This record gives sequence, C-alpha cells and structure tokens, in this order.
Amino acid sequence: MASEVLQKSLDLKEYIVQAKRRIHREPELEMQEFATTAFVKSELNDMGVEIAPLNLEVGVVGIIKGQKKGKGVVTALRADMDALPIQEMSDVVDISNVPGVMHACGHDCHTAMLLGAAKLLMSLRERFSGTVKLIFQPAEESFTGSKYMISNGALEDPAVDYILGLHGDSSHEVGEIALREGPYMASSDLFTVKITGVSGHGAYPHSIGCDPILAASNCVMAIQSIITRQIDALDSVVISICQMHGGTAKNIIPETVEFSGTVRCQNKHTRNTMEKRIYDVIQGVASAYNCKAELDYYYGVPPLVNSPKVTQIVRKSAEKIVGPMKVKDIEVPAMGSEDFAKYLEVVPTGVFARLGISYPDRSIPIFHNDFFVFPEEVLPYGTALFVQFILDVNQ
Repeated sequence: MASEVLQKSLDLKEYIVQAKRRIHREPELEMQEFATTAFVKSELNDMGVEIAPLNLEVGVVGIIKGQKKGKGVVTALRADMDALPIQEMSDVVDISNVPGVMHACGHDCHTAMLLGAAKLLMSLRERFSGTVKLIFQPAEESFTGSKYMISNGALEDPAVDYILGLHGDSSHEVGEIALREGPYMASSDLFTVKITGVSGHGAYPHSIGCDPILAASNCVMAIQSIITRQIDALDSVVISICQMHGGTAKNIIPETVEFSGTVRCQNKHTRNTMEKRIYDVIQGVASAYNCKAELDYYYGVPPLVNSPKVTQIVRKSAEKIVGPMKVKDIEVPAMGSEDFAKYLEVVPTGVFARLGISYPDRSIPIFHNDFFVFPEEVLPYGTALFVQFILDVNQ
C-alpha cells in the first residue's frame, strides 16, 4: 500500500507527466533554457508560488512558506533543466521537436518532479514550517549552472539550512531509492596542454630536433604515470586525455600540438595537487625533446560529499515512501561528477539521492544516448521524496 505522500504524488502523476512531456518536446541547451524558464515560472505563478526576485536570465527560484509553527528551517530542493546536443532516436510520444537536441539525462523529469512537489507542497503548507526554496537550475551538463545560481543569490535571503537533489540511476529498479553517506561523486577539472616545437619537413626531423608530436605523445604517456607512481593505489583518481590536435599535412612536422583532458578525484586534497603534478611532468618531458610546454588548467566542480546526518534523514523519508527494502545503499563511489557539489560546498548539510529507472525485463537505459528513455512511472517517486523530506525536516 502506498504511503500518504506517495499516493498524493501518484494522484498528481498526470500533471507531472504532462509537464515532463512539455519540456521534453522543447529541449534547450545550457544557458539557453528560456522557454523552460518561462514555462516553470508560469506553472509556479498558477500555483501561487512566490518567485524570488533574482537577476536570472535563465533559471528560477520559487519560495513556499509553511504555515506550521516551527524553527524556521530553510530547505532547498534542486532540479536541473538543460538538455544535450544529441539527435533523439527513440519512438516516444513526446519526441524532441528540436533537431540535434534532446533530454538524454532526465533533466526534464527532474524539473517536472519538482513542479509536482511545488503543487503538492502548496496544498500541505499547514503541515510544515519554515521556508522551501525550489531551485530550477540551468547548465548542469557544463558544471556551471550551480555556480551561476549561487552567485545570483539562490542560497541567500534567507540562507539555506538543508538542500536535496536527485537524479535517475539505471543501476537500480523503478521504485527504488539509492543513497550513499559521505564521499560519493568525483571532482571534475579540465586541462589543455600546448607543446611548441619547430615546424619543418617530415623527411628531415633531425635538422629540427624538437618535434612537438613526439613530445606530446610522450607527455600523454607520462601523465598516466602520475596515477600509477605518484598517487596511492587506494586513492581514486582518473586522468583521461580525450582530444589531441596537431598538424596540417602528412609531410609537415607542425609547430604546435595541443591535447586536452579531464581529471577526476574523490579526495579534495589530492585534487588540489593535480595541476602541479601535470605541469611538472609536461615540463620535464617537453624539455627532453627540446620543446616548450604550456598548461591551461580549469577547476570545475569539487568532489560531492553527502552529509551523513542528512542522509539518514533522507533515508527515513525514503523508507516512508517505498519501504525499507527498496531503499538501497550505493556501495561504491562514482567517478562521474555533478555540479550539485557546488551547493554542498556552501550548504554541507545536504544530500544528492538516486531514483531507480530500470526494469528487470527491459534493456538498461543509457544516459547521454540517443535512445535514452526515462520511465514516466518514476516521476511520482521523485515528487514524493522531495515532499516527504520537507515534511520531515521542516517540522
């Protein structure tokens, strides 16, 4: 038998599904979520939800004030809104109307679930105290949206005490909620290395003596040795070189070669050493080939660390919704990243939860794939988790 909050969310399923389909048909890339922003604002206005007067081109912060007497706790609920540059290939009723753009990560569903939570919370204001902030965020995929929202005051006036975010998870089944205490997801930083030598004829490399392709190739190999020879084997770090560019013809040694990649770390202290480690390696290797090396390093998002205390609260909320047997532990940390981590830097009393989206008799949904489908049956579970958490925290 469904819990009260889950049943109320199930009763709202048609609304949540239609909101999701509206967003799914008209996907928008990062920092271009103008129509999605307008739609969310319109829905919140129709519900009577206050819109925070922030200077936002895209993104929305809704405010709901509880009517119950209490401690005045301020809790934020976050959903992301951006889509991906992928051509949708699935045969779904709400297939994307925008060529080359689709919701292939479920952000449309997250937004719809939070809209459903807003509608339900407005009907339950007498049952919670304090303030609820509904954060509809752009640009999660580029890891810049949370910073944008924070810098524009989403967590201020009033300051947020707790924050909850959620995301679909294909390793768990529909109806399951998965949680992990403490360190969960990795940081994500980007870098570009430029190797400069001297251009010349491919037949006479000895007359140049500083081939940037050879130097760059050895830099790529040497950078991987940072993982195996400079970092504890129990400290999770991944360096991936994902781009390499150089040369204009098969018989010309180029003057410059560039390669780029990403660094993922579970440990924030290790993360803070990676720029220097990479810089030292490329300088040493490049000099061995009489070349020069430059490093451009961009710090993206930090490791995502869930509050153990708040995770326990979310666990109890989840158990009320789906029962203890369907609340799962995430045993292994992930090397993927999430810009929700930026919120947790400001409000460490927060949690990023997972909703199961798989069926045992169907193929597993693959995120960022042109055939990705987020099951609509999951939507009420996300809404219910948002609402139950508010009822449990904002007492």
